Amino acid sequence: MFTVLRPLSLACLCAAASLSHAHTTADAEEQLGTVVVTASGNAVDIKDAPASISVITQEELRSRPSHELAELLAGVEGVTLNRSANGSPTLQMRGFDQAYTLMLIDGKRVNSSTSMFRGGSAYDSGWVPLDDIERVEVVRGPMSSLYGADAIGGVVNIITKPIGTRWKGSVTAETVLQQDRDLADSQKLGFLLSGPLVSNSLGIKLYGNYDHRSDSKAESRFNAGYPLFASTRNRHAGGQLAWRPDARQTITFDADTSSKTQGMYTMERDAFALRHKGNWGAATTELTLSTDEIRNLKGMIDTQNNPNHSNTYGLNGKASFPVDWGNQFLTVGFDARKEKLYDPANLSGWPGVPSTQGSPTTSVSQFALFVEDEIRITERLAITLGNRFDHHENFGGNHSPRAYGVFHLNNAWTVKGGISRAFRTPTLVQNSPNWGSVSCGSATTGCYIIGSKDLKPETALSKEIGLQYQQGAHNASVTVFDTKLKNMIDIESRTNNAALAPGYDNFVGFLPDGRPIFSYQNINSARTRGLEASWKWQATANLGFKTAYTYLSAKNTSKAVHAPLLNRSRHNLNMSADWRLNAQWSLAANWRLQSAQALNTANTVRKPGHGLVDLSAAWQLNPSTTLRAGILNVADRTFERINASDYSEEGRRFYLSLNARF
Repeated sequence: MFTVLRPLSLACLCAAASLSHAHTTADAEEQLGTVVVTASGNAVDIKDAPASISVITQEELRSRPSHELAELLAGVEGVTLNRSANGSPTLQMRGFDQAYTLMLIDGKRVNSSTSMFRGGSAYDSGWVPLDDIERVEVVRGPMSSLYGADAIGGVVNIITKPIGTRWKGSVTAETVLQQDRDLADSQKLGFLLSGPLVSNSLGIKLYGNYDHRSDSKAESRFNAGYPLFASTRNRHAGGQLAWRPDARQTITFDADTSSKTQGMYTMERDAFALRHKGNWGAATTELTLSTDEIRNLKGMIDTQNNPNHSNTYGLNGKASFPVDWGNQFLTVGFDARKEKLYDPANLSGWPGVPSTQGSPTTSVSQFALFVEDEIRITERLAITLGNRFDHHENFGGNHSPRAYGVFHLNNAWTVKGGISRAFRTPTLVQNSPNWGSVSCGSATTGCYIIGSKDLKPETALSKEIGLQYQQGAHNASVTVFDTKLKNMIDIESRTNNAALAPGYDNFVGFLPDGRPIFSYQNINSARTRGLEASWKWQATANLGFKTAYTYLSAKNTSKAVHAPLLNRSRHNLNMSADWRLNAQWSLAANWRLQSAQALNTANTVRKPGHGLVDLSAAWQLNPSTTLRAGILNVADRTFERINASDYSEEGRRFYLSLNARF
């Protein structure tokens, strides 16, 4: 490992990647610090946050062309980009798929996996248009003590733009042109408008977004008859009303509608939320009532039309306040949630088996109480202790304790580390025995997969320790982590071979037409461990660099001979540089390197390692208008999908973007 790190460290020192802020912004951040809200029960400076956390700023979101936030998150250490079977970008955090990463929008949970059990979580990073994002906070490592299930790999909190005291807005138009004309170009248009309706009392925000790409003319060699890159169409529209009854209170109402199409599959989401925030001097309170409906308009089978929809209802609240004795800061809260699925095709029973016929609806409820106590031992040392008790309708009670320490050695050096327990309950689909779906590549001659009442929740024990340095023009960190996962839920064990099927541990029987049936199962254990490193260097007032590196070992440890978890790169390196030539012009470069990935458990089929380089330039036409242009994948490195768990890489393409602010 260290023989690999030495040349990488040298590369970091020579080429690293840039801060995307101008010199004035960097100075302001140095004075004010970066405040984050996701890593603890209250807002804290990022240096004091009891977690490994990174922030993607608004300027970074604007500086690179992307229709999906997931593509930008790949530049964060510990986070790698993959794609689901239908081409949607997905995240892996510390070696765990996106299903193990909790997605939040302004602190509100969003989860599409109930409506689309194959890659549904891939949609959850794209429900907010980039024009409405203020920043994104990425917490690496389990956060179940605050947020409950699904936060095993980490948490991504998308924080939207607040309504200001004056009217302002922006319009963004963008196009990406393919060099290979057998592939399709894409276009994007978005807007944001916000301001006061009644001064210091009532404000409004409106936003919208549309982006589109057609099917490519080139066909996939892996999926004959299908386009190499499927069409996409994303539409967003929404708004917020904010009312301040007095200086201490804010009440907001959010309404949002989104539609995301990837190939022949379309997912729609309608969401509503009512939130009250109170600032009572030393204490703060927050109470949120939220609901959303996610509609899968097609289902999961190419040759069939099996729509479904899921609903989530939530009520949660918290209060944060100092405690006079012991120099403590306490956060207490509750979380109540109900999930419901209506799926007449897949919940109505197994094909040809009348005894399994049941209701097309299933639901589950859970309730949680949590507490977090930040104890400041000295001016330089703080210990955070937390626990969350979840009561799940099907699995009873579960505790998620956490202990984390932050020690400032001096003004420049900080040591962070902790241990935490996390869990993840089976989804409604995985836990419903009457739910079933065709699989193994065919709706008629493949196999059939079903849910199971025998599943246990997945549990994880995670440890990490890190060192951070922040002084002058330099900001660097290195963190070592180790996560052990038990009772991992799996459906990979299946085959359409009727002779081999009975030998599988999760084999259930045969359908009347002879197709073998397999159930979701717990496969005992998996382990991910590795190292994350980052370095930001503002070399001059106008030149900055930024580097993020991840070393990962991810294995299925269920058997005596450990097998690699699929689609994980051992080494991931992201380097970028930003050079402001003058008040009007700036240049940027980005290099993303991934080592080879295993695509089958025997490690005989591998996706080769590769590096992709992007170049861009920005021209400030006037104080409120910016024109950006660039080349993506300059070297035209392309890889075509070779099996079901792989994805194709796009070649060289050119982009042009215009952003106007007013």
